[in-house]
Amino acid sequence: MTLLDTLLAVMITLLALQCVTARGLFAAIVGFIVMGLVLALSWARLDAPDLALAEAAIGAGLLGVLLLSTWRYLRAHGDDDTQTPPTSPLVRWLAAAGSLTFGLGAAWALTGLVPGDDSAGALALDSLDAAGVEQPVTAVLLNFRAYDTLLEMGVLLMALIGAVLARSPLFEHAPDEKDEHGSPLTTTLATVYAPMLLLVGAYLVWAGAYMPGGAFQGGAVLAGAGVMLVLCGRLAGAPDGTLALRSVLTLGVLVFIAIGLALMPWQGTFMTYPAGFVTPIMLIIEFSLAASIAVSLLLLFTGTNALRQGEAR
Repeated sequence: MTLLDTLLAVMITLLALQCVTARGLFAAIVGFIVMGLVLALSWARLDAPDLALAEAAIGAGLLGVLLLSTWRYLRAHGDDDTQTPPTSPLVRWLAAAGSLTFGLGAAWALTGLVPGDDSAGALALDSLDAAGVEQPVTAVLLNFRAYDTLLEMGVLLMALIGAVLARSPLFEHAPDEKDEHGSPLTTTLATVYAPMLLLVGAYLVWAGAYMPGGAFQGGAVLAGAGVMLVLCGRLAGAPDGTLALRSVLTLGVLVFIAIGLALMPWQGTFMTYPAGFVTPIMLIIEFSLAASIAVSLLLLFTGTNALRQGEAR
């Protein structure tokens, strides 16, 4: 362990403490976003670039934006109870002691684990030539454990449906006209950076077959471009969804299932790809998943059923 690793571990611990002990919601949210960025650096130090990209894009980026948006709506509607902690100091200290005990116990248990030659990771690396892609993480997500990825997409879709059904009435109020359109600076920045983010997101999806990246990372970047357009007034939430938007939301799951069922007469089992066509099939699945992920995350941010073109130009 180098000095940088020690510094990252200390920073993560202190930032986590800041998140749970901050006297204001805004300070806790900022601490959470910074902790996500430090966690991304830690994953990179652990040679897990896929997790680092996901943590930076989703954990620190989109989730931080969702928390800040919720905090903004709470302030706008007079529910700014951010200065008094909701629990007593005794309860918080007991929770901290329990978490610390659990963390130390888990760390002690994990240090005694020695991966063998027949571990799942070793088996996946040994079978990488038959996976159709060069990236081990993509091979596991879309080939060896494709069922898990399909279920994850179903969970994301159910989470969006649950959020839309149970959203608070405060999200049904549109922002002020001034906030919706943003300033000329934000509009100009969106005009410049949104196309770049679209290209970066599409590249991450394509590159996932050969290097760190994939549908989740690329979809999160595409959703970030959408969030930027919403903040500057180029996009806005809409109460009623269209057939096209609903089709994109379910595209990933439907393409995943359709390909798996279509190949069964030739391959004999569900989600088994024919040799020689593995890479193009997985890329089709990746891009469809990325589109569904991007729209789902963007609708979670807007808190609406659909999107429409904004009034800003």
